[in-house]
Amino acid sequence: MDVVSIVVPTLNRPQSLRRALASARAQQGLGGATVEIVVIDNSREESARPVVAAFAQEGWPLRYVSEPRPGVANARNAGIAAARGDWIAFLDDDEEAPSDWLARLLATARATGADAVFGPVEARAEGATPIGELAPYFSRRIDRPEGAEIADLAAYLGTNNSMFRKTRCLEGATPFETSLNETGGEDSLLLKRLVLHDRRFAWAAAAGVIEWAPERRLNWAYIRKRKFLSGQIRVFVHHMLGPAHWAQIPLWMAVGLAQFVGGGLAALAFWPISRARAERAAASAFGGLGKVLWTPRFRPALYGSGLVS
Repeated sequence: MDVVSIVVPTLNRPQSLRRALASARAQQGLGGATVEIVVIDNSREESARPVVAAFAQEGWPLRYVSEPRPGVANARNAGIAAARGDWIAFLDDDEEAPSDWLARLLATARATGADAVFGPVEARAEGATPIGELAPYFSRRIDRPEGAEIADLAAYLGTNNSMFRKTRCLEGATPFETSLNETGGEDSLLLKRLVLHDRRFAWAAAAGVIEWAPERRLNWAYIRKRKFLSGQIRVFVHHMLGPAHWAQIPLWMAVGLAQFVGGGLAALAFWPISRARAERAAASAFGGLGKVLWTPRFRPALYGSGLVS
């Protein structure tokens, strides 16, 4: 019988945490699987404690773990250490899962024998600001059928809406790289390492979740910063592998330079006639620039003390 730990890292977002936990508690059709929910509070003030206490009175076991050291990797590592399940399912505190989410992840894992499974992410806007054309920057869609192998797409994946077999994928005290606590990219590095160790990834096409984007993220300035960091991650992951994949770094830098020049010129050309197309081109240019300026001195903080993401 499968034992699954739903790990929910959180940082100072009690309202969205309530929504995420309510959706986790509503899971159905699990075919006898045993489930626990583990909330990792990454705030020094323990802001999630009262939320967890309110949910802990009934239903599946729900545990609270305080990890006051700021950083997304610290929070995820603490969740893995506390989890008792054979499978670790990650649900971010700004996500909401339908009632069949976990059942569909498990069904894909059982049918494929994969070591990790990933599902779609549909972005929606919090508050009054419409998400509009920014939705693709917060979403994850892969045009492959249910159960398809997606290890070749590891660079486009992340741990939001994912499930890992603990003994195959999350061994050791710090499977997520703690030096990346504030910049992010710790999940990309982990996934690349797993691919190099021949772990199998499967696509759970029907196991989608909603990601609720706050209004403060719904602007092109945030998108440019996010794209810049994504470009950096694409390169520095190769540098942080042991041993480093040095041959890949200049290739990606060359790709980034072409992307920066092409996107920048397109943004200038589109600006007088289409603001939206110009902004998309500028975001692409920033992604390219990140591939060129990938070293630590240029990395922005999106998590932990950065408090941007």
